[in-house]
Amino acid sequence: MNKRGQLAFLGVMLFVMMFIAVIILINPIKEQITLARDADHLDCANTSISDGTKMTCIVVDWTFPIYIGTGFAVALGFIGLRRLTSGGDTGGS
Repeated sequence: MNKRGQLAFLGVMLFVMMFIAVIILINPIKEQITLARDADHLDCANTSISDGTKMTCIVVDWTFPIYIGTGFAVALGFIGLRRLTSGGDTGGS
C-alpha cells in the first residue's frame, strides 16, 4: 500500500476510535449534567434563581451538544488529515 493509502486508512481508523470514545463518554456526561442541574446544586428548574445561575444553567445545557460536535469534528479531522498533509506536495524537484 502506498503512503496515501496508508494515511487514508490511518485517518479512518482514528475516526472510528474517536467515534467510539465519544459514544462511550455520553452516559457519564449526561449524568454530570443531570447532577449539576438538580435542586441540590444549580436548581435550574427554580424560576427565582439569579441571572448568573440561569446563565450557568444554559452553559451546562450546551455542554453535551458542544462535546458531541467537537468529538465528531476532531474525528472527521482525522479523515481530512490525508488532504492536509499531501496538499503541499507539488511533485516538483
